[in-house]
Amino acid sequence: MTVKTVGIMSPGDMGSGVGGVLKKNGFRVITALDGRSEDSRRRAREQGIEDVGSLDDLVTASDLILSILVPSEAVSFSQEVAASIMRTGSEVAVADCNAVSPGTALRVNEIVTAAGGKFIDAGIIGGSPRTGAVPRFYASGEYASILAELDGKGISVPVLNGPVGHASGLKMCYAAITKGTAALYASTLMTAKSLDLYGELIHELEGSQAKTLAAMQGVKSISARAFRWIGEMEEIAATFEQAGATPKIHLGAAETFQQIADSSIGHERVGSVDQGRSLEETIAALLIGGK
Repeated sequence: MTVKTVGIMSPGDMGSGVGGVLKKNGFRVITALDGRSEDSRRRAREQGIEDVGSLDDLVTASDLILSILVPSEAVSFSQEVAASIMRTGSEVAVADCNAVSPGTALRVNEIVTAAGGKFIDAGIIGGSPRTGAVPRFYASGEYASILAELDGKGISVPVLNGPVGHASGLKMCYAAITKGTAALYASTLMTAKSLDLYGELIHELEGSQAKTLAAMQGVKSISARAFRWIGEMEEIAATFEQAGATPKIHLGAAETFQQIADSSIGHERVGSVDQGRSLEETIAALLIGGK
């Protein structure tokens, strides 16, 4: 098939960025904003993404729908899309691009295909095009070639030679390292601060682990992403457990991100982080409950 119209659900930081670059590369990009926040509407307007109103309108008008949500919404959205496919008789392709385990991807696949849709397992690695990044949408499954039509159009789409679950599994393994490390950095610095050893730890890191200390600077903006990463850590834990490894490392990371989300700066989002705040000031704020 030839993809001409791409539906984006929803226009968050990643979704709006992807929608924006696809539009610049000649695709019609649409979304359904009924019941969505004003922030979502603003991001859609900024990127030139067209609001068609209802989910049924999105399903009937799209050749391909990209589901880019928080992990906890992946299954419920697939159920909504499946119901819409059945109501409208559409055969739309649906790419689940959420940070979910292979097991969750298989469940979403069953829901979408049972309704008559074409399912694509996808895993996003990389930053939002809003920052100039070119994210990689790894794809697997029978219909991965449909998503591959977007390759080179502001995003990269490497197709994996494997079934549904392969793309999600790769994403889980990658994020287990990157975001799992972010949780370790944050929890370690918070512990050192609580023990009144923050200065001593930083001094030692400056002398023996300068590269690690430089990487820890990323904790200064972790408040804007922690709320999204809680469910992702739980999906990674499920992936590890299904593979015979311990789930406890990333369940602990989920608890760390929950603590950060509940902190005095947990309300921050991309674009509203205090850029003038030092790492130590950030850690002190993360130790203060905001709820």
